[in-house]
Amino acid sequence: MVEKSTQKVRIWDLPVRLFHWTLVALIAVSYFTGQAGGDWMKFHFWSGYAILTLLIFRIAWGFVGSTTARFSNFVKGPLAAIAHLREMLGRGRPHDAGHNPVGGAMVVALLLAVLLQVVAGLFSADTDTGTVTGPLARLVTDKWIERATAFHEFWINVILVMVALHILAAIVYLVWKKQNLIGAMLHGRKALHDVVPPGEEAPLLAFASGRLALSLLIAAAAIVYFIVRLGG
Repeated sequence: MVEKSTQKVRIWDLPVRLFHWTLVALIAVSYFTGQAGGDWMKFHFWSGYAILTLLIFRIAWGFVGSTTARFSNFVKGPLAAIAHLREMLGRGRPHDAGHNPVGGAMVVALLLAVLLQVVAGLFSADTDTGTVTGPLARLVTDKWIERATAFHEFWINVILVMVALHILAAIVYLVWKKQNLIGAMLHGRKALHDVVPPGEEAPLLAFASGRLALSLLIAAAAIVYFIVRLGG
């Protein structure tokens, strides 16, 4: 018989994991190409379009995807977040099948922050050369282009701080509570004793199909294509 402490429970589906790590890579690409400027701006724009596609997909997946991917599963409100923080300060270990209430709030905040960054980029201009502009910049006045550009240049710093806090939180869980949240997002499984208290059975989680995820991703890409073409 397998010991409870060694049992693993499937928590994260493949679409969520691919979204997470692809978004990490694309944010890095967008940041460094934006800093480099010049010919790298072409890759900066393509990376931004890819990020917007992923965000639209993830928002949709948050309503129709697997149990742990749904916003209804991890958006719990401030009282649940406070209760979780008290649990963290205690000697026991937290038990969560997906995102805990604090982590869920951070996920929503990050999604909104990156979405704001990408939308601002659609209306921004290259302040160094003035020749590279977002695909929707021609739809607004110069005043709004300047505002969008200033916001785009400033807001990336806010995102970097949020990402740093996200990483720090994962390290705290690993060192303090011995819970490997990063590993779970890689292979999709968590130890049973990190999911439920001792003596309880693993929760019944529903996992949406890969075909549904692929269909949503294609639809998201089509939406981004038409958004970009609006400024055509």
